[in-house]
Amino acid sequence: MKLLRIFAMGVLLSISVSALAEFKTIVRANEVTLSELQLPASVNGITTFTACWSCSEKRVNVSAATRYRLNDEFVSLQEFRSALAIVTDRQNKIAIVMHHLDTDLVTQISIRL
Repeated sequence: MKLLRIFAMGVLLSISVSALAEFKTIVRANEVTLSELQLPASVNGITTFTACWSCSEKRVNVSAATRYRLNDEFVSLQEFRSALAIVTDRQNKIAIVMHHLDTDLVTQISIRL
């Protein structure tokens, strides 16, 4: 009887572990220094960034739905570009680039200045 209980618990544990393995990453958050980030020229343009020191440069499309967050406030691309243009210490300022993997679009770029 005790052996049957142990076996049943083992089966239940193996089922729950396999369920955990089914998660899929949909959006990847990339921490990028401003020196490694090139903002798009237009709302339907391309942003370029390097996600890590050993990674190759990524070119990812943005759309009109892409959001730009500056100091916890959403702003237009033009306002975002203007604010980042005056930053002098670009090596030590980190932006978060949210890359939606299924659509291959940047959904949001955030920074705190």
